[in-house]
Amino acid sequence: MGTSFETDFSAKEPSLGYYYQIRYSLYLLLHERKKENPCIRLEDLDDIVIDDVNTKNLFQTKLHVNSKANLSDRSSDFWKTIRVWSEAITTGLITDIENTFFTLITTATISDGSFIHKLSIKSDELRIGVLESMLLIAEEITNVTNQNGYNAFRALTNEQREKLVQNIFVIDASLSIEDTFLAIKQELKFSAPVGKLDSFIEKIEGWWFGQCILLLTNRKDCITIKELQLEISDIREMFSEENLPDDFPNPLTIDEEEINNYEEKIFIKQLKLISTKNNSLRRAISDFRRAYEQRSKWLRDNLTGIEEYNRFDKLLYDHWDRVFSLMKDDCEGLTDDELIKAGKSFYETYYVKSTPTYKIRNNFQPQYMTTGSCHMLADEKKIGWHPNFQELLKD
Repeated sequence: MGTSFETDFSAKEPSLGYYYQIRYSLYLLLHERKKENPCIRLEDLDDIVIDDVNTKNLFQTKLHVNSKANLSDRSSDFWKTIRVWSEAITTGLITDIENTFFTLITTATISDGSFIHKLSIKSDELRIGVLESMLLIAEEITNVTNQNGYNAFRALTNEQREKLVQNIFVIDASLSIEDTFLAIKQELKFSAPVGKLDSFIEKIEGWWFGQCILLLTNRKDCITIKELQLEISDIREMFSEENLPDDFPNPLTIDEEEINNYEEKIFIKQLKLISTKNNSLRRAISDFRRAYEQRSKWLRDNLTGIEEYNRFDKLLYDHWDRVFSLMKDDCEGLTDDELIKAGKSFYETYYVKSTPTYKIRNNFQPQYMTTGSCHMLADEKKIGWHPNFQELLKD
């Protein structure tokens, strides 16, 4: 039983490690925002790199799901990190060692008696003997796992090793994934709208993860603190009294199978009554789903209430009732085919080529909320497109 548990966690650690790196990078940039124009890169010289006007800060992150992990003199986490930093120096990627700070962030705990204690960011000890201890260990030949790290450290000149060791900092027993989220909340608590902190951070993290993907696919050079601050400001505006966050900004891809799955939905039957083609059905399904899921999410996040939805739906109904009545007055004596054409023209004129101008809130602009909410009303048979939809949809 114990072996299965440990194996399960060891398999998850690499995936969680990437997630941890991205979330921790957001926390770091927020935490370092008082520096002069800091910007962040991922998987550049290190897991996380923060540049400002005067310094370069390299961060290596090590996540251990098992909190009992220790960081000892011969820890592979430590020596793999030393290898990364040493090779960056020997290859010329880092030339100004004195103004470069090297930080290992790990959820492991430094072992008692290890020289690494002197490198801890919490330590006031002088670093006397650290270089000598590292060189002594680096001469060993029995530890195959660490050999590349040992070789890379030995390949540095004496001056390079001294400067490197002076600028190494270790943060052990660091924040877990969950604690990093709490730390981000702490950094943003005065920026978030009152009572909406979790939803606010969810939006920021969503944007941040998108930006990190751009970094990791070389479509973006870095993320600056100014970009982050502007995004925080824009997201805060989404939570104002006149606006709401848009969690579904992109149309959904609807295939033939999904159209078939919606065959029994009333709003689809309504559209088929006026001979709507598949491309228009796809758009309608996308708008319906986005509106339904967005309204549900706002409710779950306590950003709206049923009364606000009822007021919005009544505006949409009243608008439909006015224009539908005019259309129906002109339908007396029409044949079945003519009625279909009249309904299709009505739908395309008022709900496709243009849409009702009513918004759930004045500054929430996406049209899918209006058209999708109309399809939700059509699904309840409260509104329709065919002049005789009520008779045609009777059970």
